Amino acid sequence: MPDPNNPGDRAKAYRLRKLAKKGPLPPIDTLWLSQYDDGRAKSRQRAADVGASRRSSGRKINLQVEEHEEAEAVGTGAAAWAAAALAAREEGRRLDSLTIESVGALKEAVACYREVCLSMKDRLEILEDSHVDMLEAVRTQYLARTQAEINALESASGDGDAMTKLAEQFLPDILRRATANGQKPT
Repeated sequence: MPDPNNPGDRAKAYRLRKLAKKGPLPPIDTLWLSQYDDGRAKSRQRAADVGASRRSSGRKINLQVEEHEEAEAVGTGAAAWAAAALAAREEGRRLDSLTIESVGALKEAVACYREVCLSMKDRLEILEDSHVDMLEAVRTQYLARTQAEINALESASGDGDAMTKLAEQFLPDILRRATANGQKPT
């Protein structure tokens, strides 16, 4: 049941009356509003039965307050305020110097890391170049031997074995190496 003393119910009643001016309300809202009005009439009737005179008054309160306040420290308060300001200032300076020193250390570390990275880059480039050179040497030898086999197979015309002809092509090179190492060819 709606209560006229409840501020939420008063707001709902106000809203429903506003909607009722625009058009018809749903039956549930009409019933609620009629119960609210009945409760409101009963509470007014109870208030009138007390025997007090009814008075209707309107009051408009206009409050304009202008305050101007100035604080001035005198005596020990001034000294305490000055000490607090000085402490805050010194704390700020301490934090500034700590920040500057930490940024300097960070810059040194970054420079060291840069040098390490550059030296690792140079070393990696040297390793890559030597690796490419080794692969190129193997590739050249492989191509030369493959070409020698092709030539040996092409020159095989039926008079002799293909392997013998292949050995004949490599024989001068083998003999030259053997004599260069101080061995006697057999």
